[in-house]
Amino acid sequence: MSLTEIKVRQAHCQEKTCFLFDENGLSLKIEPNGRKVWCYRYTDPNTKKRRRIQLGVYPYLSLKKARQVRDDFRESNFCFEQQNSSKLVTFRKVGEEWLQFKLKNSFNDLPRCGVFELAEKCLQHDIYPKLQDIPFQEIKRYDLVSVIKKIEERQVKEPVKKACSYLNQIYDYAVAMGYCDYNIAYGLNKITINQKIKRNYPHLKANDISDFIKKLKKLNTHPIIKKALMFKLHTGVRGAELLLAEPHHFDLNNKIWKIPALHIKQFRRKVILGHDIPDFLVPLSDQALEILKDAMQWSFNEKYIFASPRKYNHPIHFNTLNMAIRKMGYEKNELSSHGLRSTFSTILNESGLFQDNWIEAQLSHVDKNRTRASYNHAEYFTQRTEMMQWWGNYLSTVM
Repeated sequence: MSLTEIKVRQAHCQEKTCFLFDENGLSLKIEPNGRKVWCYRYTDPNTKKRRRIQLGVYPYLSLKKARQVRDDFRESNFCFEQQNSSKLVTFRKVGEEWLQFKLKNSFNDLPRCGVFELAEKCLQHDIYPKLQDIPFQEIKRYDLVSVIKKIEERQVKEPVKKACSYLNQIYDYAVAMGYCDYNIAYGLNKITINQKIKRNYPHLKANDISDFIKKLKKLNTHPIIKKALMFKLHTGVRGAELLLAEPHHFDLNNKIWKIPALHIKQFRRKVILGHDIPDFLVPLSDQALEILKDAMQWSFNEKYIFASPRKYNHPIHFNTLNMAIRKMGYEKNELSSHGLRSTFSTILNESGLFQDNWIEAQLSHVDKNRTRASYNHAEYFTQRTEMMQWWGNYLSTVM
């Protein structure tokens, strides 16, 4: 018996996936979550095997349209991809194209802090479940809004901002490629809840450092991970700069770490494009140097100093440091790996002993008002050397 629009609209399954059958091989698959997908079962003329393909998602593909797609497929001698490729352009197809474009546009150089991974994770977990099978041209503005509002229900800020940004980028790409005429994702950030209070990364206060170091020493994890966290605390560098450190980046005799500009967040893109930017110089305290030498012994013959305990010639994964901090008993709102950098900055500023521009230079922060094409990475080096030794001594006194 043929289906009707009313039957299709009212149909539902509660426990497991079920099918409602129409005529000539067309069926409606109904999943327990309420999702309805049009399917067509046919005999492959080449292999003589029975196959089932998905034609589209209801209600974006109505009963009438589903029958038309099925008939077009049959008339094209079961060459759906060639004859009806426009009907197969789903959101997921465009999203995957955009991901590859994003990767190629960075010269196939995966960002060290997982920028590409974050985009892929957002698509897989937050965006695709709602939009992946919908024909791209049939997606409406309210579909995108529902995705954002669903993420917002978790009461998180950064994932909402990321999702808005990724959707906007995907639609900019889609307009350029001719998948749609205009960007319906533009301005999605305007419908998000505005959290006016800006919170810094959770970090340690001065009287918390001693407890942190004690917990770190007792932590049951690989020694190289513990040394990475301790070295990060002593130097105040970013995670990517730390984890990509190689032995030849260090001048041990002069206690200097020469971080390639390629590893510095705000200069990476410029270096890839061919700009000549000098290494960033980090003076090392006596205490930091001892941690470094010890780490080098653990990672001897490895490419990276803070080498992965599991993969040869791979650095520790950027999530590993945060996982170690969680094992120490700190919640996300109490401390993060990046929070050790904030700890470094906060205590040096509160000491009143050092000028702001010395601290900012040590953090490799670039003044947005600067007009110079490049940054002098050796700026205030003498002052920073004294400051870093003070910081090393300070940490030694609280251990």
